[in-house]
Amino acid sequence: MRDSLTPMDVSFDRWTQLSDAFKQHLSHMKEGDDEARAEAIRLARELDALTRLITRELNTEA
Repeated sequence: MRDSLTPMDVSFDRWTQLSDAFKQHLSHMKEGDDEARAEAIRLARELDALTRLITRELNTEA
């Protein structure tokens, strides 16, 4: 892991993890896993909140 992670690095790494998990749960939903829906919704909400945070961080750096 990198020695000097910025808050943006940490946020983006988390966003990537959430995106991958969301994609996985969507695939499970396609396969008929009804329980995957609730987790996909939770992940979508968390992704949305994190996207807003990252956008604010980018706008303040400009």
